[in-house]
Amino acid sequence: MSVSMLLLTILGFSLRLLFPPPSSYIYLLLCLTSLPSMAASAAQALLFLSSLLLHLHLASASSTGLLSLSLRKQASILLSIKRSFHHSQFLLPSWNSSAHAALCAWDGVRCDDAKRVVLALDVANSNISGSLSPAIAQLKGLASLSIAGNSLSGRFPHGISELPRLRYLNISNNQFNGTLNWSFSDMAEMEVLDAYNNDFSGPLPVALPRLPKLRHLDLGGNYFSGAIPVAYGGFSAITYLSLAGNDLGGSIPPELGNVTTLKHLYLGYYNEFDGGVPAEIGNLIALLHLDLSSCGLEGEIPPELGNLKNLDTLFLQTNQLTGAIPLQLGNLSSLRYLDISNNALTGEIPKEFSKLHQLTLLHVFMNRLHGEIPRFVAELPSLEVLKLWQNNFTGSIPAGLGRNGRLRELDLSSNKLTGQIPPSLCFGKKLEILILLNNFLFGPLPDDLGECMTLSRVRMGQNYLTGSIPRGFLYLPELSLLELQNNYLTGAVAEEPAQKPAKLGLLNLSNNRLIGPLPSSIGNFSSLQILLLGGNEFAGEIPSQLGLLKQVLKVDMSRNNFSGGIPPQIGDCSSLTYLDLSHNQLAGPIPVRISQLRILSYLNLSWNRLSESIPQEMGSMKSLTSADFSHNDFSDSNPCSSSSSPLMERGEHHGVKSQLPGRFRLLFALGLLTCSLVFAVTVVIKTQSMMKRGFTDSWKLTAFQKLEFTCDDVVECLKENCIIGRGGAGVVYRGTTPSGDRIAVKRLLGINKDFGLAKYLQDTGASECMSAIAGSYGYIAPEYAYTLKVDEKSDVYSYGVVLLELITGKKPVGDFGEEGLDIVQWARMITSWNKEGVVEVMDPRLIDVPMEEAMQVFFVAMLCVQEHSVERPNMREVVLMLEQAKQSH
Repeated sequence: MSVSMLLLTILGFSLRLLFPPPSSYIYLLLCLTSLPSMAASAAQALLFLSSLLLHLHLASASSTGLLSLSLRKQASILLSIKRSFHHSQFLLPSWNSSAHAALCAWDGVRCDDAKRVVLALDVANSNISGSLSPAIAQLKGLASLSIAGNSLSGRFPHGISELPRLRYLNISNNQFNGTLNWSFSDMAEMEVLDAYNNDFSGPLPVALPRLPKLRHLDLGGNYFSGAIPVAYGGFSAITYLSLAGNDLGGSIPPELGNVTTLKHLYLGYYNEFDGGVPAEIGNLIALLHLDLSSCGLEGEIPPELGNLKNLDTLFLQTNQLTGAIPLQLGNLSSLRYLDISNNALTGEIPKEFSKLHQLTLLHVFMNRLHGEIPRFVAELPSLEVLKLWQNNFTGSIPAGLGRNGRLRELDLSSNKLTGQIPPSLCFGKKLEILILLNNFLFGPLPDDLGECMTLSRVRMGQNYLTGSIPRGFLYLPELSLLELQNNYLTGAVAEEPAQKPAKLGLLNLSNNRLIGPLPSSIGNFSSLQILLLGGNEFAGEIPSQLGLLKQVLKVDMSRNNFSGGIPPQIGDCSSLTYLDLSHNQLAGPIPVRISQLRILSYLNLSWNRLSESIPQEMGSMKSLTSADFSHNDFSDSNPCSSSSSPLMERGEHHGVKSQLPGRFRLLFALGLLTCSLVFAVTVVIKTQSMMKRGFTDSWKLTAFQKLEFTCDDVVECLKENCIIGRGGAGVVYRGTTPSGDRIAVKRLLGINKDFGLAKYLQDTGASECMSAIAGSYGYIAPEYAYTLKVDEKSDVYSYGVVLLELITGKKPVGDFGEEGLDIVQWARMITSWNKEGVVEVMDPRLIDVPMEEAMQVFFVAMLCVQEHSVERPNMREVVLMLEQAKQSH
């Protein structure tokens, strides 16, 4: 080896000692360009090497300073980002200017192995609000950024496209807005882009398919509009694509069938597409999950979907699909979850479904299917959830259903099923939901239901069931709802004092043929809210343990053969609002302790053998709005002759007669008028005062559905000339959004008061009890008026009142022919809760509204105004039912 080559080798080794790669290679290249030629003398080479090593030593000392400056600069950038967060002084405490040398140990920061460059930043779910500083684009080495699950808002910095190494970007579950017109051509390394659940709008970015490495794209839960670009059929590596939950329209482009790398495709929810499911979707042979639900699809299900042999999940529910279920779906041998519910499908369940051995969930409810439930359904080895309700199925329930030992949920209600309930439903001891109501089932209840410890909801009313209630059935530990009403059940209810079911909230055994005494263990149902036993043949005394039911709201034991006295302990049921003991054989006096029920609104003791006089204390029960003491053996005068009685002028048919002199009525009316005027003046003054102060406070808009307007658009409506009404707790304004939609805005006054959802939000759900009643009379839910308790179902009641207003054309309160009658009571009385009775109350001006649709809306309204909140649907269910009413016409 020549001396020059030897020296060069020594040089390379020295460089590796002085500098870690790749710096040593850079210096080595510099040296190679500066070395004398191979012909140079050894002395010359040695001299050059000496000077070079001295130079490198000096450079080494200098580079340490440069590296320190680099870390300081990156720390400064991160601190700039932190300052853009609200309340930044309380966030990310390790991000401190005095600790810049430990930058790579800061929370959420990850550096390269040499601890020189910030490679990743992860501050997801850190309770951060405010905005994201454009300084983020200065972290040139950033390869991964996750800020998901915070409350960041404003425009997302477009400079993010200036990060050439960025591969992973997750900004989901924030409130970023604006468009997504970034320079995607500069983001060639991007693999994952997750912008789910923000407020982005405008068209979908057309340039995204040009990203050669993009494999995961989620733009769902935003406000993107327009059609899905045809260019989206050109993704080259994508496996996950979600555009669900936007405002997209047009047709689903058949070109999506070209993206054969796709494994997950989500296009439904809020999007409203024209036409149907493209047959080309059947070309996506790698697809595992396909969700096209709730997006207005029409036409038939294409049989080509049967080509998706790897498909695990197929969701097509809540569309307007018609025709028969394609038998080709039976070829989906990997299918586990199939939901085609809430459409207009006809025909029968294909026999080819017997090959779906992996099927875990089958939803076909709310369609127009007919025929028998196929026998093979009971033989599907993996079936856990079967919901076929509201179809036209006939025949009997498959005999072996549940024999696979995995059945958890079964709902076959509202069909035309006959035969007996199979004894194998809870064979695997996993059954949680059993709903068979509104069929023609007969025979006894299976005995093993009394041992099904996992059951939580049971609804089997409106059938022809006979025999006795299985022992232990009422006392199952997880049971929260049990309905067996309107059957032909016989026998006695077993006494089981050792059992203490803590979750049962509703027990309905009404309209059967049950006999014997009511067991004293009824007092063990500590969570019971509704107890309906009317229309049976119960006998004996009412157990005093009924008074242990501290949460019970409604008790109906009418039309039985109960005897003895009314137990005074009923007065301990402090939450009771409804008590009906009519049509029994009860005797003796009315216990004085009943007057302790301060929120009782309905009391019916008629058609008994009660004696003595009505307790004077009952005259002070201010909550009582309906009382019936008729057809008893009372003597002496009743307490309702007092002018202070809240029962005055209820009519003699309720055993009450008014004795109030006319002059006192006038004084009462004048006093009420004066109070109303004072309250109105207070509201006006308060409103004007707040208007003068202006709206300088910061605003935050919490949307419970997709909105086309912003907080600023709402504030713009709060002007004097936009006022359309004043209620007990605020002022209502009208307004128009930039898109032309008309909205109403209620601004709550600062007077420490439906309430309703506003109260629930104000206290972040922590407080469910009001200190005073607020809201407009006629819209207030019963539990709010009497107990001052509010929940999400309180607003459902008010919404039901609004629906009744729309249908009837009447105000919530007014001239309904009887004093104190409101629109809810009037509608119940006229229609007897029958939706066909809508013709009796329908506004004659609605001549162009299809009667069937009006009947459905009336039915939804009456569900919303159920007396007890537990019986009302939630708003999601209300929307679903109203959509169904519209889609069916």
